[in-house]
Parts: sequence; structure tokens; C-alpha cells
Amino acid sequence: MNKLFSFCLILIFVLNNSFALTAHAYSYGDPGEEQFAEVYKELEASVENGDWENARKIYETYQKDFDLYFTKVKPDMEKALDTEDKDLLLRSYQAAMELNVERRLHFAQEQFDDYGQAKLLLAKARGTFSVLEPEVVKKADQETVDNIYKAFDDALTALGNPGLFGIGSKNSDKELFDEKVDYIKEVLHPLFPIVSEEEKDKSHLTEENLGIFSGDDEGNSTLWLIFSAVLIVAFILIIVTQKLRKKK
Repeated sequence: MNKLFSFCLILIFVLNNSFALTAHAYSYGDPGEEQFAEVYKELEASVENGDWENARKIYETYQKDFDLYFTKVKPDMEKALDTEDKDLLLRSYQAAMELNVERRLHFAQEQFDDYGQAKLLLAKARGTFSVLEPEVVKKADQETVDNIYKAFDDALTALGNPGLFGIGSKNSDKELFDEKVDYIKEVLHPLFPIVSEEEKDKSHLTEENLGIFSGDDEGNSTLWLIFSAVLIVAFILIIVTQKLRKKK
């Protein structure tokens, strides 16, 4: 009986370690591959070769995603396809991928207590980011990419591990997880704005509201100083003039 009990314990230990090694090895393997992001490579190759017909087919394949999750990007995508605007199309799809990272991370935070689901969502967010990586290097630098990957790794560690039958379990850390996830979102979001919204934000920067009363120009403060000095001098001259008149 003791031998059977010992054998069972050894078997559980071996299975648990095998599970842990497998989980580690495939943390970001195929289960985390995000097809919506992976197809960007084909989309990019298509427009580079002038194959707009295939580019439209790719969009139509994932149109449901744009209808459900990336509605703000959809008009830019359709405009780019209609006008065959390569830059607009790629930037818009990149913006959609960034939103997809945010979406996956958001639900990973919501389902933090469900280890398997949270881990899968984290992996899919990382899979999407891996496709965006070359653009992040262009827009920021390699250090930013390395920091984001580290944040993903730290977030995975913060998920903990329930182990197998409770053996080899590791405690989770929700606060650390949220911190790392928020960092990823905060760094990525400004790098991939929705093109039409970015242009709308800049549309208010006209000559009229960038004039001398905008309050943001360093030259304005100098102008106001000169104007104030002139007023003070004029005020002093008025007082002096009035005193001289009284003396007469």
C-alpha cells in the first residue's frame, strides 16, 4: 500500500513537472497566434506589389472584426482600398492591431482569476505585438520593444500557476499584472493612432488659433512682458505729468 502511495506521488510529481515545462515552452506558441495580425504580412506584401484585389479580399475576410471591434478604423480602411492609398491602408491596419492588443489585454485583466483563459489572451496580445514589432522599432527604438516583451513576461509570471492537482502551484499577483498590462497599453497606444482621428485632432491647429493669443507660444510671454512694461511706463508718465501741472 505504501509503495502504491509512493508511486502515485512520484507519478503526480512527474506529470506536474512535465506540464510545467510544456506550459513554459509553449507559453507563446501556436495557441497565441493571432490570425488577424498574422495576415498583415500578406496585406503588406499585396499592396507593395500593387495587388489591390487581394488586399480587398483580406479585408473582407476580416471585415467582421472591423464591424465588431475596430469600427473607428473601418472608414479609413475602406477609403484606403477605394483610393488605393498604401500608406493609409497599412497605418490603419496597424492601428487596428494595436486596438486588438488592448482588447486582448483588457479581457485578460477581467478574467485574471481564470488562469488558462487569461494566459491565452495574454499570449494572443503578445502574438499581435510581435507582428507590430518592426513598426515599433521604427517609431520608437529597440529598447522600447525589449521593454514591452519584458512586460509581457512579467505579466505572465504575475498570473502565477495553479499547478497540477495543486502541486507546484505559484501565487498570482493581480497588482503586478495590471501594472505590466497598463504599461504595454500606455506605450503602444500613442504609436498607432487612428489616422482620421489624428488628422481631426490636428485640424484645429490653424493660423487663427496659433496666433499671438494662443497662450502656448513662448514668444507670447515676451510680447506680454513688453506690453506690460509699456503700460507701466505710460502710467508713470501720466502721474509725473499731473504732478508737474499741479506745481505750475
